[in-house]
Amino acid sequence: MMVQMAMGTYEPAKHAMIRRHLRRGMTFIDVGANRGYFTLQAAQLVGSAGRVISVEPAPENYSYLQRSIELNGYSHTRALPIALSDHDGSASLQILGRSTEHTLAPLKPQYKHLPKVTVQTQTLDSVVAEQQLKVVDMLKIDVQELEIEVLRGAKQTLLANPRMILFVDLPKRIEMRRAIAEFLAPFRYTYFPDCDEDSPTREIPPAGFEVAAMRI
Repeated sequence: MMVQMAMGTYEPAKHAMIRRHLRRGMTFIDVGANRGYFTLQAAQLVGSAGRVISVEPAPENYSYLQRSIELNGYSHTRALPIALSDHDGSASLQILGRSTEHTLAPLKPQYKHLPKVTVQTQTLDSVVAEQQLKVVDMLKIDVQELEIEVLRGAKQTLLANPRMILFVDLPKRIEMRRAIAEFLAPFRYTYFPDCDEDSPTREIPPAGFEVAAMRI
């Protein structure tokens, strides 16, 4: 996976969709930014007139992310060393083998010996208020099986930004997909499985890795 990221072939459909829709002056929020693969793309696309808020709780990932922002001179980009959830508080982040695997979700007993760090949690709504974001144009969520908690903490942001494009990495467990579908149903999104704009649907897909959503 790291080779894919370095070569720009990781999640190519999502990168392509971001390029098609993200413009100068827009605001992008990257939840679960890892080392900044989508953050850096968005920062370049929105330019100095735009805003990028990048959220990454894992200390090593955050260090890479912050350094990349500084080296590129992206003063319009802010990295936050927190985790998003449905409440403000704190949580235990499990540090796994790969940078993309760290999670707040409960793990099987065989993984309990691995290191953990305590991280601050906030809702997306509180971050938007703190950062004084008037509009959110694009929101990407990739948080290792806890996407529903992030969405629940983003309700006011979703309501206030009807034109926002949403990217969600979907959990494997069907019950969690159902929870996401039930939560988002009142917003009447059109979904694009695997970020394919030629295949719209009104339902969260039962399979697949990721989905984009728009209110059309």
